[in-house]
Amino acid sequence: MLSGWLLLLAGLAIIGHLHAPVEVTVVIAFAWIVDTLRELRRQACGHTRVRHLKLDPQGKMIGHDSFGKEEKIQILKGSVVLRHWAWLRLGFDDGAYYVEFIRRRDCRSATWRRLHLLWRHAV
Repeated sequence: MLSGWLLLLAGLAIIGHLHAPVEVTVVIAFAWIVDTLRELRRQACGHTRVRHLKLDPQGKMIGHDSFGKEEKIQILKGSVVLRHWAWLRLGFDDGAYYVEFIRRRDCRSATWRRLHLLWRHAV
Protein backbone atom coordinates (compact mmCIF):
# COMPACT_ATOMS: atom_id res chain seq x y z
CA MET A 1 0.00 0.00 0.00
CA LEU A 2 2.90 2.33 0.69
CA SER A 3 4.09 1.93 -2.90
CA GLY A 4 0.65 3.02 -4.12
CA TRP A 5 0.75 6.22 -2.09
CA LEU A 6 4.30 6.92 -3.27
CA LEU A 7 3.20 6.36 -6.85
CA LEU A 8 0.34 8.81 -6.33
CA LEU A 9 2.77 11.48 -5.11
CA ALA A 10 5.30 10.75 -7.86
CA GLY A 11 2.57 11.04 -10.49
CA LEU A 12 1.43 14.37 -9.09
CA ALA A 13 5.01 15.64 -9.14
CA ILE A 14 5.37 14.64 -12.79
CA ILE A 15 2.01 16.19 -13.68
CA GLY A 16 3.07 19.39 -11.90
CA HIS A 17 6.06 19.69 -14.22
CA LEU A 18 4.05 19.39 -17.43
CA HIS A 19 4.20 22.37 -19.75
CA ALA A 20 0.43 22.65 -20.17
CA PRO A 21 -2.21 25.20 -19.26
CA VAL A 22 -3.20 25.20 -15.59
CA GLU A 23 -6.73 23.98 -16.39
CA VAL A 24 -5.39 20.94 -18.26
CA THR A 25 -2.91 20.19 -15.48
CA VAL A 26 -5.68 20.34 -12.86
CA VAL A 27 -7.91 17.97 -14.87
CA ILE A 28 -5.05 15.50 -15.40
CA ALA A 29 -4.09 15.66 -11.70
CA PHE A 30 -7.71 15.07 -10.65
CA ALA A 31 -8.01 12.08 -13.01
CA TRP A 32 -4.72 10.69 -11.68
CA ILE A 33 -5.86 11.02 -8.05
CA VAL A 34 -9.25 9.39 -8.74
CA ASP A 35 -7.72 6.48 -10.66
CA THR A 36 -4.97 5.86 -8.10
CA LEU A 37 -7.40 5.97 -5.16
CA ARG A 38 -9.66 3.50 -6.97
CA GLU A 39 -6.71 1.11 -7.42
CA LEU A 40 -5.67 1.52 -3.78
CA ARG A 41 -9.23 0.68 -2.72
CA ARG A 42 -9.20 -2.43 -4.94
CA GLN A 43 -5.93 -3.52 -3.36
CA ALA A 44 -7.23 -2.94 0.17
CA CYS A 45 -10.41 -4.93 -0.54
CA GLY A 46 -8.35 -7.77 -2.02
CA HIS A 47 -6.05 -7.88 0.98
CA THR A 48 -8.98 -8.03 3.40
CA ARG A 49 -10.42 -10.95 1.43
CA VAL A 50 -7.11 -12.85 1.21
CA ARG A 51 -4.55 -13.04 3.99
CA HIS A 52 -2.98 -16.34 2.95
CA LEU A 53 -2.67 -18.02 -0.46
CA LYS A 54 -2.57 -21.77 -0.91
CA LEU A 55 -1.83 -23.67 -4.09
CA ASP A 56 -3.10 -27.24 -3.80
CA PRO A 57 -1.58 -30.25 -5.62
CA GLN A 58 -4.36 -30.18 -8.25
CA GLY A 59 -3.29 -26.67 -9.26
CA LYS A 60 -6.19 -24.76 -7.72
CA MET A 61 -5.43 -21.55 -5.88
CA ILE A 62 -7.32 -20.89 -2.67
CA GLY A 63 -7.28 -17.74 -0.57
CA HIS A 64 -7.89 -17.70 3.16
CA ASP A 65 -9.11 -14.62 5.00
CA SER A 66 -8.23 -13.75 8.61
CA PHE A 67 -11.05 -15.95 9.91
CA GLY A 68 -9.99 -19.01 7.91
CA LYS A 69 -12.77 -18.79 5.30
CA GLU A 70 -11.68 -20.21 1.95
CA GLU A 71 -12.30 -18.58 -1.42
CA LYS A 72 -11.37 -19.83 -4.89
CA ILE A 73 -8.99 -17.56 -6.76
CA GLN A 74 -7.85 -17.58 -10.38
CA ILE A 75 -4.65 -16.28 -11.91
CA LEU A 76 -5.62 -13.71 -14.54
CA LYS A 77 -3.94 -12.54 -17.72
CA GLY A 78 -1.35 -9.89 -17.06
CA SER A 79 0.36 -11.94 -14.34
CA VAL A 80 4.12 -12.36 -14.54
CA VAL A 81 6.02 -15.28 -12.99
CA LEU A 82 9.80 -15.18 -13.21
CA ARG A 83 12.58 -17.17 -11.60
CA HIS A 84 12.66 -15.40 -8.21
CA TRP A 85 9.42 -13.43 -8.02
CA ALA A 86 5.86 -13.30 -9.28
CA TRP A 87 3.45 -10.44 -9.86
CA LEU A 88 0.03 -12.08 -9.90
CA ARG A 89 -3.32 -10.61 -10.91
CA LEU A 90 -5.71 -12.69 -8.84
CA GLY A 91 -9.42 -12.81 -9.64
CA PHE A 92 -12.38 -13.74 -7.48
CA ASP A 93 -15.59 -15.45 -8.61
CA ASP A 94 -17.55 -12.20 -8.27
CA GLY A 95 -15.33 -10.43 -10.85
CA ALA A 96 -13.20 -8.47 -8.39
CA TYR A 97 -9.43 -8.74 -8.66
CA TYR A 98 -6.27 -7.51 -7.03
CA VAL A 99 -2.51 -7.83 -7.51
CA GLU A 100 -0.12 -9.77 -5.27
CA PHE A 101 3.68 -9.70 -5.30
CA ILE A 102 5.23 -13.03 -4.26
CA ARG A 103 8.88 -13.88 -3.77
CA ARG A 104 10.26 -17.36 -4.36
CA ARG A 105 11.90 -17.48 -0.95
CA ASP A 106 8.44 -17.18 0.63
CA CYS A 107 7.33 -20.46 -1.02
CA ARG A 108 8.45 -24.06 -1.02
CA SER A 109 10.25 -25.20 -4.17
CA ALA A 110 7.49 -27.61 -5.24
CA THR A 111 4.86 -24.91 -4.76
CA TRP A 112 6.87 -22.47 -6.88
CA ARG A 113 7.11 -25.04 -9.71
CA ARG A 114 3.35 -25.63 -9.51
CA LEU A 115 2.80 -21.88 -9.68
CA HIS A 116 4.89 -21.73 -12.87
CA LEU A 117 2.82 -24.50 -14.45
CA LEU A 118 -0.48 -22.95 -13.40
CA TRP A 119 0.60 -19.56 -14.73
CA ARG A 120 1.57 -20.99 -18.11
CA HIS A 121 -1.89 -22.52 -18.52
CA ALA A 122 -3.67 -19.38 -17.27
CA VAL A 123 -2.06 -17.10 -19.83
